[in-house]
Amino acid sequence: MTKQRGQAVTDKIIDTAGRLFYKQGFNATGINQVIEEADIAKASLYKHFESKNDLMVAYLQGLHQSWYNRLETDIEKISDPKEKLLALFDHHDARQQFRDFGGCPFIKANNEAGAADPRILTEVQEAKEHAKSYIKTLVANSGHRQVLSDDELAETIFLMIEGGVTTASVFKQSADLQTAKKLIQKLI
Repeated sequence: MTKQRGQAVTDKIIDTAGRLFYKQGFNATGINQVIEEADIAKASLYKHFESKNDLMVAYLQGLHQSWYNRLETDIEKISDPKEKLLALFDHHDARQQFRDFGGCPFIKANNEAGAADPRILTEVQEAKEHAKSYIKTLVANSGHRQVLSDDELAETIFLMIEGGVTTASVFKQSADLQTAKKLIQKLI
């Protein structure tokens, strides 16, 4: 039972920190604010995390896993291989709407803390490489028209999604993600 309680505290700390990191930024989020909003003792936080950077790494690791699980669940509901590629854009669009067009949490973390701690940069890079790998698998199984090679199409989709998420964040709307989807539809 102690292990479960310890995990519950860890999860509560990570969830609170992650919400704050995303909403107000890594640099603007203080350890005391995390402690206060998680309603835990300072000793509890430091029992689980030695530093704010350690907390960011844990947040990114959990975020990566939950992001991938959510993406895979959404995409695997679709049977048509080409529609799976297009559904990537709808998934990212829905996530941006859910996040009030706040942008990609991995990019936000990278912008604020990626240069300061190589572990944070590594976590962001791993998440982005995982996204590319997943797209490559979907492309390879899509039977696309071969206007582009599999690698070229996968890279194009990845870059279109990344750009679409960025512009969705800047302009607070989904139009560019949907435009990117339409362009990819012409290639597949």
